Amino acid sequence: MSVAFVAHCLLNQNSKVGDGAHCAGVYSPVIDTLRDKGWRIEQMPCPELAFTGLNRFWAVREQLDTAAYRRHCARLAEAVAAAISVRVGQGEDVVLVGVEGSPSMGVTVTSSDPLRGGRPEWPDGTAEHTSGEGILVEEIRAALARRGINFPRVAGETHALAGHDEASQRMGIESVLDAT
Repeated sequence: MSVAFVAHCLLNQNSKVGDGAHCAGVYSPVIDTLRDKGWRIEQMPCPELAFTGLNRFWAVREQLDTAAYRRHCARLAEAVAAAISVRVGQGEDVVLVGVEGSPSMGVTVTSSDPLRGGRPEWPDGTAEHTSGEGILVEEIRAALARRGINFPRVAGETHALAGHDEASQRMGIESVLDAT
C-alpha cells in the first residue's frame, strides 16, 4: 500500500490566501497524478489557515517564524508524524506532497525575505523564493526524527513558482512516486 500525505490546500484551494487559489476546490493536476498511480491520500492540516484564518495575506518565512507559530506547527507536526509512523509501521510506502514556495509547506523551495514586513507585493517571477523547507515541513522532519523514523520522499506542487509547467510538475511528482 502507498499513502501520500498531502498539503491541505491541494485538496481545498478555498483555504489559500486571498487570490492564491488556482482553481475551485481540489487542485486536480496533483491529485489526479496520485490517483492515477494508485496512491491513497491523507490531507495534512493547513498551519496558516488554523493560525491566521481565512482573511490573511501571503507571507514569507520571516513573518511567520515566531515562537507562537513554531509551537503551533510543532503541535500539528506531532499529529502528522504519528500518522506517518503508523503507516511506516505497517510497511506502507509514504510520500509527503507539499507546495513549493510556501513558507509552511515548501518541500524544496520556500519563501524568504528578511526585509519584508506587512503585506508583501512582488513582481511576477518573484525573488522571494529560496531553497529550503517550509516551517511545518521542518517540524514534521523533527517530529519523525524524535520517533526514529526516516523522513519520507517528497514531491512539491509548483504552480506558485515562476516557470511552472504542468507536464514537468507531473513528471517530477511521478518520479518521486515511482522511486522505491
